[in-house]
Order: sequence, then structure tokens, then C-alpha cells
Amino acid sequence: MRKPKIIVSKCLNFEKCRYDGQGYNNKVIESLQKYVDIKAVCPEVEIGLSIPRDPIRIETNKEKEEYRLIQHKSNYDYTEQMNKFTKNFISNIEDVDGFILKSKSPSCGIKDVKVYHQGNKCSVHSNANGFFSKEVLEKYNYLPVENEGRLKNYSIRDNFFTKVFTINRMKECNNIVNFHNENLYLLKSYDKEKTKELNEIILSKNINEENNKKYKDIIYNIIRGNRNKRGKLEIIENIFEKYRNRLNYEEIKMFNSLIESYEQKKIPFSALAIAIRIYALRFSDKEVINQTFFNPYPEELINITDSGQGRDL
Repeated sequence: MRKPKIIVSKCLNFEKCRYDGQGYNNKVIESLQKYVDIKAVCPEVEIGLSIPRDPIRIETNKEKEEYRLIQHKSNYDYTEQMNKFTKNFISNIEDVDGFILKSKSPSCGIKDVKVYHQGNKCSVHSNANGFFSKEVLEKYNYLPVENEGRLKNYSIRDNFFTKVFTINRMKECNNIVNFHNENLYLLKSYDKEKTKELNEIILSKNINEENNKKYKDIIYNIIRGNRNKRGKLEIIENIFEKYRNRLNYEEIKMFNSLIESYEQKKIPFSALAIAIRIYALRFSDKEVINQTFFNPYPEELINITDSGQGRDL
């Protein structure tokens, strides 16, 4: 059975290889290890830097307006070594479904790396990509790429897990019709219009190599976006309409109150999902019961605690 394949910065749980000889114990990555195949990499160690080491940083030259990777203490320029390693490493990736990279790192950071004027102590800004992550984001812009800090946020973590495991199911499945039927509601919660394009491919009953590739390309396009609260709620409401005529007044009233509570952020989405699944089981609605919309990734990975920033259950 195939597992999602994730590339992770080595200092996150795998080796104490930071510039100061330390590492990080990240709970998200720890919980993932049972369910995914992880390849760990430290670009800075791979280009020959020692552990510990004098830190490197990104510097910019006012005249040339280009970024260089400099060891400030020695003023040694590691740009060429890093670019060479990065291109070679990425060109040899055979299969990958996502990345978790170290935040604020001059090699792995994502839009949070400090940039300095050449030789200066004060940073110019702190929203650059690291040298390694920049190439990853350019080549794999259709895959989920996150840093460990952002994954402390429940909504971001939920989106990352959902994308990674959806990609894995698509790669594992030999029959895109089966994949489509099981993931239909999930895909609709991302993008209804693009899901209609997928429906047309499936309904054509002409699943040749060209259409198979077209289908998968649209999947990648769909999951480049994020599910939002409204999109998920519409799916729940549409399913509920299937059962409305078979429910009594009090049941309908109760479910409507759940929706209202969810919209007011008093309950998590999982409360609605559980309620709708109970109805699906009650009416033996296998089409709904088997939807990955309700469990897009292993239940053991669900943890609604987060950093408290940007939370949207």
C-alpha cells in the first residue's frame, strides 16, 4: 500500500544539524511518521557546512540587486554550492507529494527569511524564500509546501494533510472512476466548476491515456487552492437536502441549529460532519458514507488544537 511521500528539513525531528548544533522536535511531523514516507535533507550540511557552524544568511548587493548566500563572519559566498546542490537534488526526486521545510532558514524558509544588505547587521526585510525552498516552490508549485511553524495552525494543517493524502489516493488508484466517485464531494468543496470538468471526463466513458492525464492535471489544479468554510458547508447542506423529507420537524430544527452554531464559530466542522454521517448510516446511503470528504486523511492525525492564529474550524 502506497504512503504519501514527504520531503522534510532534516533538523525537524531527524538530526541536530542547525548552525548551533540543535534540532527541533515537531509534533506534527512526529504524528505523521507512521502514515507517510519521509525523506529528510539538510541543504546546508549537504554543501559541506559543519555542525555547529557560523550561520549563513541571504545578502543583497545594491548595485546588482541579486541575492547571495553568505557566511557573514568569514564573508565566504556559498551561493554556487547551494544552487548546484539544490538543482541536483531536485532533479533526482523520483516521486514526492509534499514538503515540510524549516521556517526562517536561509536555505529552507518560505516567505519568512531575513535579507541583509551586503555586510550590514540590520536586515532589509524578512519575507524572502530560502535558496532551496525557492527552487522547490518553482518546480513543485502544484504540490503542498509548508513550514513547520504554519502547521501549528489547525486550518493550515488540515489543508496540508487533505492535499497530501488526496494526491496519494490519486497515485495509488488504478481506476480514476473509482477515485472520482469516492472523492467527489471533497473535490466539490474545493472548486465546483473544475469538478464539473472532471465529471465530463468521467461521463464521456473514454478514459484513455490523454483523458487520464487531463483528469490528474485538473486534480492538481484544484488542490492548489484551499477549501473554505462556505464550500464545506454547502456540501453538508446539499447532503442534508437528500434526507430532509425523511426527517421530522425536531430533527430538521436541530440540524439547522447546528449549522447556525457552526457559522457563529461555536462548534467545529466535525460536529456537522458527524451529524450528517449518522443520517447517511441511518438511511444506508453508501454514496455518502464512502466519501473521503468526511475523512480525507487518517483520523489519528486530527488534532484541533493550534497556535490560536488564523483558526477556522
